[in-house]
Amino acid sequence: MNQIEDNNLNHQNQAREVSDTLALVQEPRVTVLMITYNHANYLSEAIEGVVNQQCDFSFELIIGEDASTDTTLQISLEYQKRYPRIIRVIHSPNNVGMNANSLRIFNKARGEYIAYCEGDDYWCTPYKLARQVALMESNRKIGIVHSDWTRCHLRNGAWEYSLTKSVHARVSEKYLSGNIFATWHYPKILRTCTILLRRETVAEWYASGLMDAKYHFGDSVLSAWITARSQVGYVPEVTAVYRVSPNSALRSGARARVAFYKSALEFDTAARAFFAVGADYPLGYRWDSAAGLLLWALRSCDLPAIRIALADFKRHFTLINFIATGYKTIVMRLPTLKRRRRQMPHQATKAGQSQ
Repeated sequence: MNQIEDNNLNHQNQAREVSDTLALVQEPRVTVLMITYNHANYLSEAIEGVVNQQCDFSFELIIGEDASTDTTLQISLEYQKRYPRIIRVIHSPNNVGMNANSLRIFNKARGEYIAYCEGDDYWCTPYKLARQVALMESNRKIGIVHSDWTRCHLRNGAWEYSLTKSVHARVSEKYLSGNIFATWHYPKILRTCTILLRRETVAEWYASGLMDAKYHFGDSVLSAWITARSQVGYVPEVTAVYRVSPNSALRSGARARVAFYKSALEFDTAARAFFAVGADYPLGYRWDSAAGLLLWALRSCDLPAIRIALADFKRHFTLINFIATGYKTIVMRLPTLKRRRRQMPHQATKAGQSQ
């Protein structure tokens, strides 16, 4: 066994890679990227959802551990020893933040395709990668593939989810696949834990300049960019579980929400300039972000943020398009279809799962 620590990965952030160069698969078809920070209570489930994938191709999992204060790093390293053919761990003594962590592990990816699963989410079917790769390869025009998903909630001290309560059960199919740039900001689609892309596509996204480390997110930036340039493929199956964690950045209080929506407005300003030529950039994301900022600013009694939100509405909307855009945004979120039958993962019932 050749266990190594690569100390030359990133001098600035002193990042190290722990992997077994002799045992690792040589040409993984898919690289799964997993950023994690203080996810000790959840990480095992996330890792096992990846390593238990059943495919006729090889894949690797790169865990980006961002200087957690709990036992997240220890758990990551223990799993690397258990699965040396699959797992590589990137870590550093200093916290670099979500976006920088994502980029540094992407730069180490070897797979033709990239999939994501953050350390507090997990995959609930062993066929996710196989089905998504098959769909991607069936149509070169497809630039990203995603799937249905479900939420996991903490109730009475236990995490619970139901495969029968899929998020997309009442979402119109027109928002889920094909050319969906006009509604890329719909928060129920392109959930990070469900997506798969070509590695070259992700590299082009980073090179485009649209992504900025100062944003409080990366998923919205990617969604806007990829839907503007390619079609979206969809697997109508619940493949992932999104954990509604009370400790997440967006659930750390009203001030965190205010900061998030301010960042969203900054991104929208950049996106409007980026997509000024060649694409009909939608107004809906701006409306969503300004409305979200206003509501959370009111909740936190943040007068400067209230002024920013009101001024933003005045600057970017006339009365007519404010009403029209708001109407479209609200209608998009209303249940548009009756619950549809979906193909569910073939697996044994897990603890915490309700049927």
